[in-house]
Amino acid sequence: MSDPIKKEKLNYDFIDSLRFIAIITIVLEHTYMWPEPKFFKDVMEQSIQLFTMQVFKFGTILFYLLAGFLIGDKIHTTTSLQYLKRRFDGTFKPWLFWIIVFLILIYANLLVVYLKGSWSPMFEKPIWGLANQIYDIIVKTSFWFILNFLGSISLLLIFRKYLYKYQLGIFLGICSVFYSINLYHEWIYSTHTTAIFGFVFYLWLGVILHKYFKEFNEWIKRRSVIILGLAATITLIISCWESYYLINANIQGDPYNTLRFSNIIYSLVCFLFLYRLGNPKWIKKLNPRSSTYGIHLIHFIIIMQILPQIFNPLKIGPEGKTSFELVILQYVRFFIVYLASYFIVYVINKFDKIKWIVGQ
Repeated sequence: MSDPIKKEKLNYDFIDSLRFIAIITIVLEHTYMWPEPKFFKDVMEQSIQLFTMQVFKFGTILFYLLAGFLIGDKIHTTTSLQYLKRRFDGTFKPWLFWIIVFLILIYANLLVVYLKGSWSPMFEKPIWGLANQIYDIIVKTSFWFILNFLGSISLLLIFRKYLYKYQLGIFLGICSVFYSINLYHEWIYSTHTTAIFGFVFYLWLGVILHKYFKEFNEWIKRRSVIILGLAATITLIISCWESYYLINANIQGDPYNTLRFSNIIYSLVCFLFLYRLGNPKWIKKLNPRSSTYGIHLIHFIIIMQILPQIFNPLKIGPEGKTSFELVILQYVRFFIVYLASYFIVYVINKFDKIKWIVGQ
């Protein structure tokens, strides 16, 4: 009886540590303020920007890997419908709640502007305005993740019968690579926020990781931390180069797209490197299992609705800033957003009746 209990504990320590790191990368990426024009032309300025945007770009794929691992942990003890229902209760309901909060705050700000005499299509064409706002929130903010995530889980469970077949992995891998290639050709809309089939492969990979977790542990322990760190550095440089190429190729899509082939490799190498480093004990004290999802839901609202109230009166923006100054500003914004988000989630978790709004 002691061995299974020990293994389960190890699994969740590993997941919680990487959850903590992943949400930090997500918040850091979203707190960057883009200059105008968006990309620097000077080589040194552009190099700083490339590194800043790429170094933490592994977080999204990391989340899918961890979610897949949890699916592998639960798949044999529940039906597909039961699993989806639990996911719906724990993720979709909080997601919907915070979208409503986001909309209320947006409309409150617009109403103030409107009452001061400024024209707003949100009130002149209310149905169109509401639909446009909902679309922007779901597609152009961090709220895209949950619909894509639930859709990816649903697709994976449809193929539950073939879950451990390598053919399924090859098919899903091809779907992901298609989005990588599509960046260069724009056959379809290329943003990763609408890549419906782009992330299912990483869920599947997490499921496979769970199945062969003992073998993986034995293998990873034989790997050198220095070699893995070097591999992460090399793939980081290659990822920066691909973004640089895409910028200069003037593609219509995002040159920092998560599903760039180089970023996929970089993300997987970062997973190996971070896993090999182990689980810092101090992370567990922050209880990432109960705080990560809430931070994910709340942080973008703070970025869009609270930060402007702080920085706009101080006339602090990206205009005229060097790339290095934007990095400093990014980290200042990050600490404000992350600490505020964590505090809000921490307080909410103290009340059993409302803690559902920050999920698990």
